[in-house]
Amino acid sequence: MYRIGIDVGGTFTDVVLVDEETGTGVVAKLLNEPGRKAETVVRGIQKVLEDAKISPDQVSLIGHGTTIATNAVLERKGARSALVTNKGFRDVLEIGRFSRPPELIYRVQEDKRPPLVPRYLRMELDCRIDSEGRELRAVNLAELDAIAERLKTEKVEAVAVSLLFSFLNPVHEQMIGETLRKALPGVYVLLSSDIQPEFREFPRTSTTVFAAAVAPIIGVYLDRLQAGLAEAGIGSPLYFFQSNGGVAQPQLVMRRPSTLFLSGPAGAVVGAAQLAIESDYKDLITIDMGGTSLDVCVLRNGVAETTASREIDNFPIVSPMLDVHTVGAGGGSLCRIDEVGRLRVGPQSASSDPGPACYGRGGTGLTLTDVNLVLGYLDPADFAGGSVELHPELAATALRDAVAGPLKIDAIEAAAGVWRVAANQIAEAIRYVTVQRGVDPRGFDLVAFGGGGPIHAYGVAEDLGLRRFIVPIDPGLFSARGIALADFTHDYLVSLVEPIERVDVSQLGRSLASLKVRAHADLESEGVRLDARDLVPSLDLRYFGQSAEINAQLPADQNAADIDLAAFVNKFHRRHEELYSYSVPNEPVELVNLRLRAIGRVSKPPRAALSGKGSGKPSGSRRAWFLQGGVVATPVWRREDLAAHMALEGPVIVQEMSSSTIVPPGAVLDVDAIGNLLVTLPQVH
Repeated sequence: MYRIGIDVGGTFTDVVLVDEETGTGVVAKLLNEPGRKAETVVRGIQKVLEDAKISPDQVSLIGHGTTIATNAVLERKGARSALVTNKGFRDVLEIGRFSRPPELIYRVQEDKRPPLVPRYLRMELDCRIDSEGRELRAVNLAELDAIAERLKTEKVEAVAVSLLFSFLNPVHEQMIGETLRKALPGVYVLLSSDIQPEFREFPRTSTTVFAAAVAPIIGVYLDRLQAGLAEAGIGSPLYFFQSNGGVAQPQLVMRRPSTLFLSGPAGAVVGAAQLAIESDYKDLITIDMGGTSLDVCVLRNGVAETTASREIDNFPIVSPMLDVHTVGAGGGSLCRIDEVGRLRVGPQSASSDPGPACYGRGGTGLTLTDVNLVLGYLDPADFAGGSVELHPELAATALRDAVAGPLKIDAIEAAAGVWRVAANQIAEAIRYVTVQRGVDPRGFDLVAFGGGGPIHAYGVAEDLGLRRFIVPIDPGLFSARGIALADFTHDYLVSLVEPIERVDVSQLGRSLASLKVRAHADLESEGVRLDARDLVPSLDLRYFGQSAEINAQLPADQNAADIDLAAFVNKFHRRHEELYSYSVPNEPVELVNLRLRAIGRVSKPPRAALSGKGSGKPSGSRRAWFLQGGVVATPVWRREDLAAHMALEGPVIVQEMSSSTIVPPGAVLDVDAIGNLLVTLPQVH
């Protein structure tokens, strides 16, 4: 049997077919067609099935990661949505927090981006649950009916319902949801008590609004995809890949669409964690450069760091997710001289339509792909497996118009400058998740993937002073492989917010038991065997008055009723010391949330050892630019011609279907037993 992993990005759709026994695979990379991403996915699946010469009934599951949800809100192309909230609270989204986005701190004349829901579609309802979960004022049904009629007139596609203290008592939200679903057939109605039943009204409301904005878009895409798969005779179970690093049934994801906001980038991090299991590389910094953006994450001892929230346009999304930091530096990122004469890379992108100038599809803006072509890093006749022909003359023209001409410098000098700026931007993104959090990146290996990661890795590593970087097999499809082998994962939460001395341990036990019932029901619906289920409870604690919590796990087999809270508080103090270099043992501690992560484990076949001895010689040579030495004749090796334990000294270009690995002069490239490329930089080898 086989599994299929799919990563739908902004420019390309990547598809990987993985043999469940041997770990070997067949891959495909397709340029996205505007407005036809579902059809592109189906074509990609058909291609890998045809190349592998297997039938659809040999596919046990299809894991699907996508940036559709993220791009919809970033580009403000979400569905027409409304918000129903308590009387007097329609402006929670406008008020938000005191903080401003970093780029607007000193530009006080500029406003923050407006909320996804305009004010006239934010409806107030005169009802109230108090801070103890008791009803103070019942829902006025006549008022609710009037709101339903107004929303029908406005032809909204989705409604977010977020009321005060609904995380303690959701009865009002449930009543409103039931009424609106009856009055507005075909309209998505999402409740904050279902999306994220957590205290803090602004993040909970913001998350529910984001989920409502993308639910109709995901629903339409899912319908088209399932229809296309059925028409193609592909009946394998389809699962969506979530921001928390696991897959889930589409119907479970549609209950909480906010779990998809980091779907695509998280796949590569899961792949890196699998790489850590297969190899002896534990402390890793990942860079995943796709067509539109670059994503960075830190893994310690093979485990990716996580976070409970992130922001888009200064609006929070609260949901457990892998801690991936994103910057606008992808292969399609536009490069230009700004109004004050600075060289800028991104965040604007040429995407796949029209794409980089060198694609010959009508694009004229200079992109990083054009720059890499001019520098000799890309083969014009063998890009993305030959599916896209590159035109060096168009790249040269774009470079001249955007950078070389305005700065009055030659083409190579201009391209090298852009390349170094991009490397510095990526290095700064890494410093953000390491140095700014008290971590020295020099103790980590850099793992580079995505189509552009291995091209820029050596410049980033040198900027940071890193010892080496690692490039896995098929780096441009690394995320799709991670998605194919991801576990089933679900997260559940109960907000408590009680001083630790007032916590009722028996009530805590009942809450955990209730979460476990929900977890087992969801995993059962996905066909996960009982012996493959892991339920991991944890608690969020903080010092009284703090605004952030620390999460610490409970033993997986422990019943909450048997928790020694005093011992757990001591564990919290120690963890606070580890993270912030101090603790305050005499300060009162609050229990904030009880969490449960449910994992349905799937087998993960390791990559097989490389077979054969390789050709023993390069396939050709071309002139390429390097930080050390400028433009030099550089041997080009096909990746499939490399054998295990081979060693080459740079300069070398290793070319494969999904990317090219650039090895600078003086660096040493080693091939490990399963085919990873280990590049040790000249100053340390």
